[in-house]
Amino acid sequence: MEAKGINFWVKVALFNLVVVALLGVLLRYKIAFSWPWIQQKHLLHGHSHFAFAAWVGQMIMTLIGFSLNERNQQQVSFQFKSLLFWNSLVAFFMLFAFVYQGYGFISIFFSTWSTAINYVFCWRVWRNLNQNKSLTTGDYYIKASIIFNVLSSLGTMYLGYLMSNKINHAEMYLASVYYYLHFQYNGYFIFSCLGLFTYFLEAHQLQVPREKIVFYLMAVSLAPAYLLSIIWAKLPLYMYLILVLAAFTQLGAWFYWLLQIFRQRAFIKPHVSALNTFLWILVALAASLKFSLQGLSVLPSLSEYAFGFRPVVIAYLHLVLLGVVTLFLLGYALNKGYIVLNNWLPIGLFIFILGILLNELILMLQGMSFLNLVQIPFSNQLLFGVALIMMSGTMVLFCSQNKPRASLK
Repeated sequence: MEAKGINFWVKVALFNLVVVALLGVLLRYKIAFSWPWIQQKHLLHGHSHFAFAAWVGQMIMTLIGFSLNERNQQQVSFQFKSLLFWNSLVAFFMLFAFVYQGYGFISIFFSTWSTAINYVFCWRVWRNLNQNKSLTTGDYYIKASIIFNVLSSLGTMYLGYLMSNKINHAEMYLASVYYYLHFQYNGYFIFSCLGLFTYFLEAHQLQVPREKIVFYLMAVSLAPAYLLSIIWAKLPLYMYLILVLAAFTQLGAWFYWLLQIFRQRAFIKPHVSALNTFLWILVALAASLKFSLQGLSVLPSLSEYAFGFRPVVIAYLHLVLLGVVTLFLLGYALNKGYIVLNNWLPIGLFIFILGILLNELILMLQGMSFLNLVQIPFSNQLLFGVALIMMSGTMVLFCSQNKPRASLK
């Protein structure tokens, strides 16, 4: 019964992913063609908030909650399932409110409600972890992800304050947006993924050498790495040196951790399918690119380019959200049996991955066009087509979960 329960909630998250992809299609249509009765900024706010709450947030809550109860051999409580229900429902209300009015009373109300649900989830997980006499490294990652999740909400609160009071201060606006994104992407999302993968290793009695040191290096350097997002703010020399140290600490810790995983590939292989391996290799490549770009962004000229051109920012955000986080979560759910493996699932995944790769390629070329290095005609129309490909992939993924299980390897 418990397996059916988590399969249902994973299906809910996958349906939400289809909605996220649909919103992406509408956004790209608005940019490429005329659609006067929809405000792009309102649709963008709805798209981003819904993606964070209803897809990534919903999936992380589901996987962490069920993984902890499974490890502790406990039944998932009605209260936790209610939390998942309300998180998804409020996310839809928040979506409609943002599309209708942008930042306003209704959207801020539902955004605050969504944040409150997040706080309850964080409190429940923290309490669950504290029941254990000794914490594993996976527990440390999950605890850190919860802390970063709570910290990130301060950015949205301040952003809501600026928008609702019509305070036009460009640097304060950008700083609050990047603060939220940093602690969500690099904190909550990445640390949740690392925690879940560490749970996978621990379940099979596998361990990364010096894994606690790797965790502490990643966790301690996370907060000062936020300075990378506001390097344009003319930081004093000592703060610049701190952000350089933070960036290269994360870069070194990541590649050390990845090297140790590679060395244990023979022990990991029996516990993953070929499709699972393929997904996680893509995740490793995308994450390596993410940390490398983060390290390169300490150079002021590159940072100015990265944050100065919208296509580059969007490409980076989608690299992390889709290439790292989404593909990892799908791979983890597949490994645990929460996603049904059948003949349609690989087709949906390959279509979705093709869309991700094309999206990154076109956005990169679009960014280069601002420097007159390359010109790409009809780039907005191409991105609309790519958005349709990604949506098609998510639809096949979702529909595949209503097909019978197959014994694919």
